[in-house]
Amino acid sequence: MGFKNLLIILTTLALLWNCAGNDGQKQPDSKQKEVAARDSVKQKIDSLSKVIRETPMEDTLFYQRANYHLMNGDVKNAINDMEIALKLNPDELNYYLDLAEWELRRGESGIAKNLLEKMHKKFPENVEAMVRLANIYMAVEQYKEARTYLIKASRVEPENPRLYLLSSMIFQEMGDAERAIEDLYNALKYDPNYYDAHIMLGLINARLGKDVAIDHYMNAMRVQPDNPEAVYNLGMYYQENKQYEKAIETYKKGLNTVDSTHQHFLFNLGYILENYRANPDSAVYYYQRVIENYPEDYRAFYRIGQCHEAMGQEKKAMASYEMCLKINPDFDLAYNALSRLSEKYNKQRQ
Repeated sequence: MGFKNLLIILTTLALLWNCAGNDGQKQPDSKQKEVAARDSVKQKIDSLSKVIRETPMEDTLFYQRANYHLMNGDVKNAINDMEIALKLNPDELNYYLDLAEWELRRGESGIAKNLLEKMHKKFPENVEAMVRLANIYMAVEQYKEARTYLIKASRVEPENPRLYLLSSMIFQEMGDAERAIEDLYNALKYDPNYYDAHIMLGLINARLGKDVAIDHYMNAMRVQPDNPEAVYNLGMYYQENKQYEKAIETYKKGLNTVDSTHQHFLFNLGYILENYRANPDSAVYYYQRVIENYPEDYRAFYRIGQCHEAMGQEKKAMASYEMCLKINPDFDLAYNALSRLSEKYNKQRQ
């Protein structure tokens, strides 16, 4: 389980990208912009290195250079500089947190855990350190240890909804749906608009076959109306429970209000129309829209082939299967369908 808040100096990066003005000349392409940004970061690193040589005991300079190294994709030197910054100033919380996350980035979860435990010992009331330790222990399925840190954190911040969400995730991994649901409702008690809690309650209740999942998905859509996740989950709930008209309505709403090119909205609409509404012609329309936006989606070509077969358009079906196999030569369903139609077509020609 990774962390969402890896530290990048976004404002600095934006400035680096914006510095490549064209002064009336043609804008460079993306490759040239990338090279220019890298060169600019390197210049910043070189400038900081000169200053560091003059003032080698200033931890903030190493911290700044570490972040520039990270922008350049140089995690090793970023970590080296952050370790120096931490030695120079062992009381800076962000140094522990950033260094732990960068160690996780290169797969050194043991080093990250040791850093966070050291931080926790030095700053026992810091909730972020406890949350990250809980995440690490949860990732290696040491749920007792993970819960221990969450319980400690809840004593410091008893109304922090994030702690209840993480606790719920642990109970879900342990197969205890009842306690997982209880913790999610505790999270909503402190933040009724907690999107992730509504999504998780939707998913758990959907697995249990309970229609209350619909309410939570709708609440999630209310909280984040531009997020396609809740719309898709709601559509899938209707689809899996054979409420096809509601599923169609939900997916179409998603296309109209959230993302008109969303791959799964389009594909699922096609699938329902093809398989549950016996409307292959309309299904082809949605599958073709998938291909327009995601030309490597071999499944859409296969489904178009199936639709053409259903409409008696066997040559078009064969062409679709061929396109499917061109993208994915190992897709057996398309290979078998094409072989069957080719054999039939050859017999008719004899």
